[in-house]
Amino acid sequence: MIRTRRLLGSLLLLLFGLGLWFAVSPSPVFADRIVLTDGRVLEGVIVEENEDFIIVDTGRSKKTIELHRIALIEKSADIFSEYEQSLEDLRSHDVDGAYELGLWCMNKGLYPQAIDLFHRVIRLDKGHREAHEQLGYRRYNGEWLTEEEYLLREGYVRYEGEWIPGEDQKKYEQGLVQLDDGVWVPKDQLAAEDKERIRRPRAPKENPGAPTVASKLEERRAVPKENDPQQPAMSPEERAAALEQEKRSGGWQVGHSTKYYDILSNGDAREVQRLGQIMDLMFESYKKIFAYEQELTRPFPILIYGSQNEFMAQTGMGPGVGGFYDGEKIVAFHGSLGSLSTQEVLFHEGTHQFQGLVFGRAMWSARIWFIEGLAVYFEASEVEGRKLRTSVIPQARLSTLKNAMRSGEYVGLAELLRMEQSQFGAFHYAHAWGLIYFLIHGTKGGKERFIEYYERVRDGTYEGTKTFEELFNRPIPEIEEAWKDYITRLSP
Repeated sequence: MIRTRRLLGSLLLLLFGLGLWFAVSPSPVFADRIVLTDGRVLEGVIVEENEDFIIVDTGRSKKTIELHRIALIEKSADIFSEYEQSLEDLRSHDVDGAYELGLWCMNKGLYPQAIDLFHRVIRLDKGHREAHEQLGYRRYNGEWLTEEEYLLREGYVRYEGEWIPGEDQKKYEQGLVQLDDGVWVPKDQLAAEDKERIRRPRAPKENPGAPTVASKLEERRAVPKENDPQQPAMSPEERAAALEQEKRSGGWQVGHSTKYYDILSNGDAREVQRLGQIMDLMFESYKKIFAYEQELTRPFPILIYGSQNEFMAQTGMGPGVGGFYDGEKIVAFHGSLGSLSTQEVLFHEGTHQFQGLVFGRAMWSARIWFIEGLAVYFEASEVEGRKLRTSVIPQARLSTLKNAMRSGEYVGLAELLRMEQSQFGAFHYAHAWGLIYFLIHGTKGGKERFIEYYERVRDGTYEGTKTFEELFNRPIPEIEEAWKDYITRLSP
């Protein structure tokens, strides 16, 4: 029984571990991973195997694969069991063992666990170079800095969501762009053939050799698609025709339009309609909360697969991922999610979608605790008639954070505020939720303080810990003590 609880606990580390790639672990339906000799990868559940072939259920169909075409079979249940056993066998002060297990997790796609293990290495060995590099820290005059801290020291500034050399900012503000030959020209005077020659500003990157958690997460980072108010709205007839075309071409069973969303699903039509209604309710609530006044010119797509097996087979996601927002669409699946429902998954990813709508490309200049903390805060919302109650306390998050604070193993406020995505592991989601909840509900004038912080993030005028100290008119250590006191006394 103890091993079973520990295994489920470790699986729940996948709850929210990939930034905008929202991961959940219900009572898991494991997917097996079959690597073919031609390099292709198939994921599903092996339902039959013999000396000549295997049969794999991908969720949509069953495929028969001859053994001579298979290079490797990797069963997900084996991956989690091996991770759990390795974690259990790991000695508390084994630096090398923790680092090697972190590398193993990264290679298996268990990024939240890998991040937590690399943090564990750094706690044991504050000078561990490889663990710092895995988490995206960079060395500067003997100090390990986040990517942003490093670039600011090097004289870079953020401009429209990109890092640029500080000396180039005035040129961009004047409407100039740089071509691939280094020449600056007015953007509005570019010939059509020259637009492909625009050099995008890019900050210098280190090349540590082998891929790191930081580089892997950078590859998967969603780039939000911004709403274009100049784009003509579709007529109801055009929208219906486009949805029907998507439904047929994708082999979907259900196509359903709401005010803000077009949903394609392989689930029950009545359930799709219900989810569509609550997503519209969510959107209306977010518009008020974030004071968003633009009219949408295009509906947002939502894809909901009929089962977790189908979701894994069609998206390539592993058994820990319950849904994601990729910058253009929300993707999830129907079915039991243990402590979380499909509705909560959609609320979480819908928050990311709305953040992308509000912040655009500047979304990634916001701190990860703020991005994910808001998503966890809103995922627990409850529908009450035609209203969305957003102040619901998720018991598991609260319990995790309380235990960490009481034991002294929590992440300090200054450290949480400076974290970037590559340093943000499974352990930190409860912290992010707790800080959002404290910011909104924990002190007098909290909602106004939250709005001011949000506006500074949106406008790009916040300055890390300095902004927090200005908002509270207190130094960070005093704010942290108030936060800890509030959380440890909080009841669900």
